[in-house]
Amino acid sequence: MEQGQYGATNYDDPDGKYNLHFTQQSVRAAFVRKVFTLVTIMFAITAAFCVVPMVSEPFRDWAFNNFWVYIIAIVVFLVVSIALSCCGNLRRTFPTNIILLTIFTLSAATMTMFITACYNVQSVLICLCITTVCSASVIVFSLKTKSDLTSKMGIAFMLSMVLFSFGIFALIFTLAFNWQFLYSIYSGLAALLMMFYLAIDIQLLMGGRKYELSPEDYIFAAMEIFLDILNIFLMLLNIFGRGR
Repeated sequence: MEQGQYGATNYDDPDGKYNLHFTQQSVRAAFVRKVFTLVTIMFAITAAFCVVPMVSEPFRDWAFNNFWVYIIAIVVFLVVSIALSCCGNLRRTFPTNIILLTIFTLSAATMTMFITACYNVQSVLICLCITTVCSASVIVFSLKTKSDLTSKMGIAFMLSMVLFSFGIFALIFTLAFNWQFLYSIYSGLAALLMMFYLAIDIQLLMGGRKYELSPEDYIFAAMEIFLDILNIFLMLLNIFGRGR
């Protein structure tokens, strides 16, 4: 018996299984740190963008009169999202993946800035607090539960299709009959579904389940977790937000 790296006791291991497990755990831990660091930076940028229309009325007026910027941000956001989701080489090749993630973050931040500019500061802060509590609770649950949520991705997909159909129904009736409560119901269900997706993505990130993300997919993991939490916030804003 000899003293292993970092003070860990390294028992005789002729097959190298101990060292292999130690290496895998180290790689996974570094992967998790990298992903959460990226997510933190992405939300910091988004928050900085959203603060601008809250404190600057001239900028808020400019945003209302230049809606085309919001449209461009949506287009860029969708294109980059699809590229990062569908093209493994793009999201795994440095520095292309970082450049694309930066563009993705800036476009998402711009979209969120235009959306939050339509609501008063109190509404935005309340929804931010609720989102923080909900997201933290979901993350803790996904880490503590013995249930393998990664095997429930098929259920999540079916629920998404049902919600999409209900969303179309709600949109039609809201526009035709001004049934705003349907839109609120849709937003509430969407927020719950995004929490389910967040729990799945956290388990995919942490590993040790039926399915797990490769450490090479840190860009994809950061993007997914960022979108889950951002969508929870936006859905809650639809429910509790108050216009200016």
